[in-house]
Amino acid sequence: MSSTTARAVPLAYGGYHARQTGEPDHLLCQVGRGTPGGEYLRRFWQPLAYETELGEVPLRVRALSEDLVVFRDGSGRIGVLHLHCCHRNSSLEYGVIEERGLRCCYHGRLFDVDGTIIDMPGEPAAERLMKSTSQGAYPVQCFGGIVFAYLGPPDRVPVFPMYDRFDLPGVTIVPGIRFKQDCNWIQIKENTVDPHHTHVLHVIPQLRGMEHFAPEFGEFPVFAFTETSAGVGYLAARRVGDKVWVRSAETIGSNLHAISSIFESGRECKQASPPFMTIWALPVDDDHTMTFYLSHVVAGEPMPFDKRRFLEVFGQNDDRPYRERQWLPGDHDAQVGQGAINVHETEHLGTNDRGVVLFRRYVRRGIEAVRAGRDPEGFYLSQADVPSTFANDRVVDAAEVTQAVGDEGEDRDVLLRFSEHLAREYRIRPAMAYLKEGSQNRS
Repeated sequence: MSSTTARAVPLAYGGYHARQTGEPDHLLCQVGRGTPGGEYLRRFWQPLAYETELGEVPLRVRALSEDLVVFRDGSGRIGVLHLHCCHRNSSLEYGVIEERGLRCCYHGRLFDVDGTIIDMPGEPAAERLMKSTSQGAYPVQCFGGIVFAYLGPPDRVPVFPMYDRFDLPGVTIVPGIRFKQDCNWIQIKENTVDPHHTHVLHVIPQLRGMEHFAPEFGEFPVFAFTETSAGVGYLAARRVGDKVWVRSAETIGSNLHAISSIFESGRECKQASPPFMTIWALPVDDDHTMTFYLSHVVAGEPMPFDKRRFLEVFGQNDDRPYRERQWLPGDHDAQVGQGAINVHETEHLGTNDRGVVLFRRYVRRGIEAVRAGRDPEGFYLSQADVPSTFANDRVVDAAEVTQAVGDEGEDRDVLLRFSEHLAREYRIRPAMAYLKEGSQNRS
């Protein structure tokens, strides 16, 4: 053999040759101000706190590598300010909340919710200084019990998008809890369009004696991936008895995703299912994420809400003993287990990772748009521009599938064609429209 001929790397016991080092895709992962990814993320409303967390003292938070305080003043207004006072850099987490604004504990400068200074006790030049100095502050919106802030350029602030899944008849929105994840935000969001894991990771509990996701998730589906009006989504089609169940989930903009019920069995026909959870991921910094979410609760749900809430959050935090998490791992363990920042150069992607590829491509396009001085996809200046959402469950009789796309080819091909057919339909007739018309179920 020539010395220049490459040796074949063994597949069995190939640890010595396997690549163990590499770099993450920094373009996607960096969130600080001035980085391409950080500037992109600053074009979206970011969740900072639940309203119930705001009390008698300021709440210290971190977002996009910036340290901030969130507070509700005595008049009920909510402010988001830079952590360190613009006077001598003392921390405003020790500030005094007043009827109007937040007063620094050190020298008493009083800041309104917009960062302007409204009092400088004992300062002879107060009038001049108050006209030339201010505390860093960000616009605030509250929705569903969550406080959001816009950390981008103040001369072009988008609307807070009110999606079609937020105002459905008979569905109540209930705030969730925080999920703390010690990893980069990208690996949290990619999970949404990685449906392969629902058949593996989320089936482990039922194989080991715990009821969590519906047993029907154990049947491996056929996947279709698509860009949606609002982001990136997947459709997972499987046969359940004489029915075909197509589950879909979606990333919306950069930091939001929506899923349908984890308890769906696919055994009753429906044009669309009510939303189950809407979830925002706050990039805290490059290697930490904080997730906030809303539960969509349908009137008359058979499962007690306390049980539902337990199953919603199971596996989303590191709040269980390590040995238990090894035995029954959840999303938290799989995602944080990729490392603080997933090393993309060492990945070996497969066909079912197409949703991950589409999402990364979507984010890259947004980053390049901001670099070029344009608004990214998912940035809306008017509520009229906010698109419909996608995530839901469609369950039909098998005969309807044949009627829609025929029965030529392998069953996998039939299910794939039907999923792609639904993806096109959802663009023309959004799934949530069925629910607004009160036609959720049909015979």
